[in-house]
Amino acid sequence: MWMARLSLLVFLLLGIVVPPYGSTDEYTRIGAEAGGNASGEITAYVGAEGLECPKDAKIGWYLPNPYKDEKVLYRIDQTNVDQYKERLSPGQAARIKRNKNFYMNIYPTHRNVQFCEEFYQACERSREASYLDEKDILQGFQGGVPFPFPKNGLEAVWNVKRPYYGDDTLGMNCRRVVSPSGKVKKSIWLTEVITYDERRIKSRVENPEDISYKIMTHYTYPADEKGTAFLTFGYLDDDRLEDAWIYMPTLRRVRRAPTLIGGGQLDGETTMDDLGWEFRGPVNDWVWKLLGKQEMYIPVNCYDMWEIGGPDEEECLPQDMNSSRVRYELRRVWVVEGTPRKGLEHPYSRRVGYYDEDTWLPAVADRYDKRGNLWRVFEFYTSYDYCQKMRVLPGAIYLNLESGRYELFGGCRTEDTYLAIMDTGLEESRFTVSTLRRLGR
Repeated sequence: MWMARLSLLVFLLLGIVVPPYGSTDEYTRIGAEAGGNASGEITAYVGAEGLECPKDAKIGWYLPNPYKDEKVLYRIDQTNVDQYKERLSPGQAARIKRNKNFYMNIYPTHRNVQFCEEFYQACERSREASYLDEKDILQGFQGGVPFPFPKNGLEAVWNVKRPYYGDDTLGMNCRRVVSPSGKVKKSIWLTEVITYDERRIKSRVENPEDISYKIMTHYTYPADEKGTAFLTFGYLDDDRLEDAWIYMPTLRRVRRAPTLIGGGQLDGETTMDDLGWEFRGPVNDWVWKLLGKQEMYIPVNCYDMWEIGGPDEEECLPQDMNSSRVRYELRRVWVVEGTPRKGLEHPYSRRVGYYDEDTWLPAVADRYDKRGNLWRVFEFYTSYDYCQKMRVLPGAIYLNLESGRYELFGGCRTEDTYLAIMDTGLEESRFTVSTLRRLGR
């Protein structure tokens, strides 16, 4: 606490303005600008006003689209992309220019995210207590958002590294790796996550091992992967690598899985530190710069992105996904750049993330290869779960701009598909090697 107060005093002496917490006139409770923009295209923040959970809703399942009757305002495609390039990331613009079949449908903006009260109270505590130590490691974090008003890139990236997704979460996942010609390789799995650190705001668990999270993953499709299961432990020590175990049905035993470090290339278009909410590697592997804010078209309120029974060949087109059902809105985003520290072996020479000011969750990301050329673009398709008061992720794409190969997460929707169920009361005793073995049988 005293470190945070000392920092505040230094900012005041240097003439740096630190906005007041919780100012309903100027800022939201996580530090976003409460008002709209000058043109009125970005509206004022309203939270969950007018959004009510249906009485027959199944918690965590796809919710009705509250904006289903709205019409597209305009479309951005190859014919007019340069007209809108100031509100696109370089990767988004390149994505449109390289593929005549890809476009962005722009809809009216709805700033509708409103988290639970415990989250906002945690934000208030964190704003008073959070600071970075001499090793640039987050200390004093109390949950919520560590730095609602970041002063530099390090504070900004710690906001990204500590996303809130409940004390625990259950989720169904579909991943399709699509070749440039349109050939699809599909996997489906179930995921259980339990948090141990200060992101856990509704209940507490003992944590003598300084765990940050545990993840249990159980594959159900295809047949040759069915029964494969992973158990992963992440730690509060940001420089400590994850521990992981794998159960393989063909061997009928559990083995330690190899630890992949940040730049480890996976079988699709991601590296190990691209997984999750866009960045999960050690913060000190990179030099971070806060580039400020900008107005940008990002995918949000994507309630109708997937149809029940949608065929792979309709959702996964050659060179890019089918964009016809994706909703984009004009928002303000934080822009954060990372460049690798000297000596870091990594396929990226630069990474730029664009984070929605209303959630601090990633919306778009651009990746540059070792030659400095734009290489990959990522987008994260979110919607607001107004029953659980949580932003959820119906989909994400990791696209190689050079080859047209991509990873698409989400879809494969059936009558029984759910997105994410939070705060279920998962028992920590479930996250063990013996449970991993039972799941795989």
